[in-house]
Amino acid sequence: MTTQRIAPAKPRPEVVAIYCPLWHNYDHASSWKGEGWCEWELLKAATPRFPGHYQPYRPTWGCFDESDPRWSAKEISLAANHGIDVFLVDWYWYSGVKIMEEALERGLLKARNRNRVRFALMWANHSWADYFPPPFGQKWNSWLPSRHSPRDWARVMDYCVDHYFRQPNYWRVEDHLFFSLFEPLRLVREMGGAKAFRKTLLATQRLLARNRLPPLHLNAMVWGDHDIDELREAGYSSTTTYNVTSSGKQSDNLTESYEDLIGAHGKHWERMAKSSLPHSPMITMGWDVTPRCETTVPWPFPPSPLTGRRDYPFGHVVVGNTPDLFEELCRRGLRHCITAESTPHAVFINAWNEWTEGSFLLPEKRYGSRYLEAIRMTFGAGHRKKDRTAKRPGRRANSRT
Repeated sequence: MTTQRIAPAKPRPEVVAIYCPLWHNYDHASSWKGEGWCEWELLKAATPRFPGHYQPYRPTWGCFDESDPRWSAKEISLAANHGIDVFLVDWYWYSGVKIMEEALERGLLKARNRNRVRFALMWANHSWADYFPPPFGQKWNSWLPSRHSPRDWARVMDYCVDHYFRQPNYWRVEDHLFFSLFEPLRLVREMGGAKAFRKTLLATQRLLARNRLPPLHLNAMVWGDHDIDELREAGYSSTTTYNVTSSGKQSDNLTESYEDLIGAHGKHWERMAKSSLPHSPMITMGWDVTPRCETTVPWPFPPSPLTGRRDYPFGHVVVGNTPDLFEELCRRGLRHCITAESTPHAVFINAWNEWTEGSFLLPEKRYGSRYLEAIRMTFGAGHRKKDRTAKRPGRRANSRT
């Protein structure tokens, strides 16, 4: 594909990649699933479900330990050299219980080149259950229910002030601290509604001012244009979408074309541009959650006998997501971003490393680094100077290290 660089009408947008910290050993996983378990085990056990189905994925770097700062330095260099400015890190907090924070606190924030890529938090405030894999047609085993209260919100903010917001490479949007919520409306309603939450948010802004920190830019992950007015009333500043995974054009074989998904992205961006909060476009690299599914369930996955529908993760697979088509979607995202009046002036990409959901930018055997090259060709260089000193760690980590 011949690529022509787009001349932006205003400064280059930030490129923000979702970072999912599932790829290291952590105590809760060892307790739940067995000593040393993490999702690399699901990736290694994945199998093709239909003719031409590309599984298992084969990461070029192998099954490395993302909580090792030497590996984090390698990730940071790769991202920065290909135009990625920010890692939006999925962050998990359950009434004070944290899981998987090691990837950020021991890895990314301890890497010697950490300032080449900024970071921000997306509080994944959904309940945590055993979908690794879940039993088909049965109720999931709930591990960590998610609950919200003003007291717990205050604890979250105190922890973030102490551990994250003071970091020199925490991402700021117009000198505001970017902080995103996966289930923004649930948080608001469990906190007493929009007016009550806005009062809580004002108290948070005063807390930040006392600590000589800028206010929050509160971002909502949303799936459509409903309830945006309620989020705006509650004090949210912007929206984006965690991913766009369906065009609604499923085949009889429960697959969807990535070409159709490109069109679905554009329709979603245009619809969200008319809502009452600024919306930044999300670009989805792919969608295939079959590594999280029981291998004994036949393809195409039948509806659940418990609910009568196809429940996550037993859903459709997106096929045909090549680097060339991904680059086309990146170019469309750039065009939309430079013409839209939104803050942050950013394009979000899902994902850096969602291997078990089939959405990743890290090098993989089939296409190598071509998805990253598509980002660099579309958006150009990032905002940090190039670092040529990153080296591969001397040993290969795996899911038992």
